[in-house]
Amino acid sequence: MTSLQRAAIITAIVAVLPYIVFKILWLSGSSVGSTTSAGGEGMLAPRFLIGNTITLAMMVVGVVFVVALTRPWARRIPAPVVFVLGAGSAGLLGPILLGLPPGILIQALIEGEVRLAEQGMHPWVFGLVYAGFCALGVAMAIVVGAYVIRRWGDLLNTPPPAPSPTMIVCGALGILPFSCAMAFWAIAGPGSTGPQGMEQPAQRMVLAMTALLGFLCLLCPMFSRYLGRWPRAAWLVTWTGCCVVALQGPTQILLAQGGEIAPVVVGIAALATPGASLFGLAVLRTHLRRLGRTHVPSSRDRPRLGGADRSA
Repeated sequence: MTSLQRAAIITAIVAVLPYIVFKILWLSGSSVGSTTSAGGEGMLAPRFLIGNTITLAMMVVGVVFVVALTRPWARRIPAPVVFVLGAGSAGLLGPILLGLPPGILIQALIEGEVRLAEQGMHPWVFGLVYAGFCALGVAMAIVVGAYVIRRWGDLLNTPPPAPSPTMIVCGALGILPFSCAMAFWAIAGPGSTGPQGMEQPAQRMVLAMTALLGFLCLLCPMFSRYLGRWPRAAWLVTWTGCCVVALQGPTQILLAQGGEIAPVVVGIAALATPGASLFGLAVLRTHLRRLGRTHVPSSRDRPRLGGADRSA
């Protein structure tokens, strides 16, 4: 384990501690950080109990995942597990990590203060939680990125190719409406049709980054011939964008403010999640076929891998 990876693990653990503490307190009925009149009783409502339990489990799994990828036995982790957990990390944390810091700066310059839309919590709660999300995103990018390069670096020496025209159309039907909607809500505000509680400039920058990642994940494979000098960067953008489009719609539905789900959000999510998933998998399958492989190699395939994996 390198010193950078060790620092990333420490950062990830410290970053999630406030979030985990809040979730445990809320699950026990505490109203710490809440501005609602319901207080602790509101936290025991089924919607909050289920949501807090799931998100607490997700955070614990994320930290365990980061630690596991740095262990000596990390190469024995099944590829599908790395794929699913890595996709979840990129899809959920990517827009926050890339959009929130510049959004906070823009909001501070425009309004002279940084505040989020009222969501039943004091501002300091959001400050602790979202600062932790950003730090966790950086830590996971370092650890997961290093692991992927060590294990599958030889697959990333050429940029992501365009899949078949059919898969391009399927991807575009899901990705473009989602990205256009996010871009519109980022500029004009969510109003009554978009994800509620995302009115402030800092939050709308997260929507803007979500839209940008969606457009780029569709465009990168289309222009792969021009990205030969930056193949790994192209893969990172394509991977992150597909994961973001696939997961942000369901996330906005599950975390809808007050449980009020806008029908338009549901509609674009119903298109975006399968569209981005099919498109991303089609890009990967096309790439593996061009390399003469039928699956993402695991540790059992090491004798057949290129020099990048053997020397890791």
